[in-house]
Amino acid sequence: MATRLFLHSTDPELTARMDPEVRRSIEQRQKTLKTALQSRLKRVPTITLEIGCGHGHFLTAYAERNPEEFCVGIDVNRRRVDRAVTKAERSQANNLWFLYAEAMEFLKFLPRTVKLGKIWILYPDPWPKKRHFKNRIIQEDFLGALAEVCRSSAHLHIKSDQAGFMEWTRELILASDEWRFCRGHAFPEGATTVFQTLTQGKAFEVTAKRT
Repeated sequence: MATRLFLHSTDPELTARMDPEVRRSIEQRQKTLKTALQSRLKRVPTITLEIGCGHGHFLTAYAERNPEEFCVGIDVNRRRVDRAVTKAERSQANNLWFLYAEAMEFLKFLPRTVKLGKIWILYPDPWPKKRHFKNRIIQEDFLGALAEVCRSSAHLHIKSDQAGFMEWTRELILASDEWRFCRGHAFPEGATTVFQTLTQGKAFEVTAKRT
């Protein structure tokens, strides 16, 4: 349900037709996000981003192993973010930040002085039914928006246990002018996430590079 609430929040024409109370809620959330990003990332030129960070297992372990990178994890599920924040507070990493945000909103309000160096999307909702494909995070406009705020040669890492979703992802990356596959690129290992445990180790992986 949380995902549905965000699907059209960055489309001015669609938000204009929303219930006024819903629209005000969206505008307030976006204002809060914009302020937080400007404050926290004021002196951070490059970040490593995990979209759909869940409970924070992967990114917390990654930040501890890579102290030279500033790591940001976002999720649209507030309970998951709260758990991730607790995990970050217990961690020794001071280069880690979790926040409640939707991907397209985050990309829209990210300060233009900040660029993405690495992006992780691990086990996103595959929306397996054809009529729901439009809800999948990997879309042409998403890849374009992502590319706009990336450094040249930035890497995008995607992992899923759903073969159909990954085929969809590969086709969109192949058709993109901004991304190209990293053939033979070893997918970096990290901490086991909650969703990875549920898949019993089944996974398909894709790594793409910003052209």
